[in-house]
Amino acid sequence: MRRSCFFLFLCSVLFMGAASPDEATYTVRSGDTLSSIAAAYMPYTAAYTRKELIANIKAINKIEGPLSIGQSLSIPVAWKEPLKARTVTRPRDFPAKGLYMNPSSAGTRFIFDSAERLKNLGGNTIVFDAKDDLGAITYPSPIRRAYCPEEKYYPNIEELPKLVEFLHRMGIHVAARVVVFHDPIMSRNRPEWCINREKNWLDPANPDVQKYILTVIEELVENGVDEIQLDYIRYHADGRTDTGVEGVSRTDVIASFLEKVYAITKPRGVLLSVDMFGIVIWQRDVDVLVVGQDIAKMKHHVDIISPMLYPSHFSPGFDGVKNPADDPYRFIHNGIKRMKELVGDEVVIRPWLQSFPLRVTTGFDARYIRTQIEAARDAGGTGWLLWSPGNHYNDAYRAMQDMMKPENPPDVLEANRDHLKEETALTAPGAMAAPEPAPGPSPAVHPASGPAPAPASEPEPAPDHPADPANTPEPLHKLSPEPAPATSPARLDAQPPEPLETSRQQLKDIQSSGNERMPTPGLDGPPRG
Repeated sequence: MRRSCFFLFLCSVLFMGAASPDEATYTVRSGDTLSSIAAAYMPYTAAYTRKELIANIKAINKIEGPLSIGQSLSIPVAWKEPLKARTVTRPRDFPAKGLYMNPSSAGTRFIFDSAERLKNLGGNTIVFDAKDDLGAITYPSPIRRAYCPEEKYYPNIEELPKLVEFLHRMGIHVAARVVVFHDPIMSRNRPEWCINREKNWLDPANPDVQKYILTVIEELVENGVDEIQLDYIRYHADGRTDTGVEGVSRTDVIASFLEKVYAITKPRGVLLSVDMFGIVIWQRDVDVLVVGQDIAKMKHHVDIISPMLYPSHFSPGFDGVKNPADDPYRFIHNGIKRMKELVGDEVVIRPWLQSFPLRVTTGFDARYIRTQIEAARDAGGTGWLLWSPGNHYNDAYRAMQDMMKPENPPDVLEANRDHLKEETALTAPGAMAAPEPAPGPSPAVHPASGPAPAPASEPEPAPDHPADPANTPEPLHKLSPEPAPATSPARLDAQPPEPLETSRQQLKDIQSSGNERMPTPGLDGPPRG
């Protein structure tokens, strides 16, 4: 608790720019609630959530009962103008070492606790969902009202500028993950946007679809993110190759769209990365022509490629290995080497690594993660990102701590390196395994990311990153109230703006649709305490 309070105090001081901590005085009016007052003042405080600010207001003003009209309240204002984050430009070969944060984590101070721990262990990057696997925009945005006004959900991230700016002031590279063409929400609201009327998948060749995605990306760039990371930037694996446009292939559509995104990011100094199936490394026509991911065409319009080489997602027997999940060094190392042969030095290769125990039978622990990190480095990868759908990174933290001690490297590394000296690179693509089936009614499970696509003649594969299959909502993280700010009073010139139109309702709408990536005990580690 003391540590949390100290961190929140630092937030109050470090995150307020040139201004000093202050208080504003507000006179309660008819119809006011603590929630509406906190909503109006949120942009001017160091509170990350409305819940924090309400707790602060109650503590400062010793409120124990209902408000009364005419009551004067002291509000812990930290700055005179709302924050505006600015992109921190880095070269594309910047060695990012980072973690994925799901929408639930990004909506609470858990993301800052994680960033602090990551930074202390030599890490530097946080990837958060800006547009998630359901198609939900995870922060307040006018785009939702413009494109799907009937869609009712409340974003997890209450103030995007604070998320970005607070992470920047911690020295963290901020990457916004955008799920591109897999979009159940827009498919439901704009069925004419769907490819071949395919549920959940938008038509990449549709100009209106492209305009919508580009609008989201433009907004994120304006909000100061350092990197746009595109996931599901592909066609639905429907076994077809048509686009509905005469003489235009699916690979042309994807490359052309990527060029439009790059025209937004590159002039602003924002890095552009794409997540790719491991199977795409083999560039088989059956995969490339259907999903549209042709590395030769895409590499000119992207800074970074992040192949998803999770060992658990290679099928049993692949490359002669009975259980690929138990041989992480081989699959990470050989996959990156093969990708580098395809792109040379034109594109940075920064892999997604497995931070979940799926199909691992020889022990999933810090050594397992360290083995992958070492394999990525030995193969010439530039940095790495760790994927845990439920954000369980204790083993990852232990691995990073161990790597700060160069002595006593894991024996498995040396054994794997010696073994690989006698091995040739992977020579056949084989089949990629599907994730374990989710318990309960699968349509309600958040479709967050899974393995590579099957050949075009096979059914649609699981999503692009593995997901927690639990079908129950994850409890919100425990929040620590901010410390009371300094007490030099200052009155704002005008009453605050009108309160937000609705209360948060604990994300009821999107949770009922399975919008969270929830941890499953025994699969993705124990729930957070």
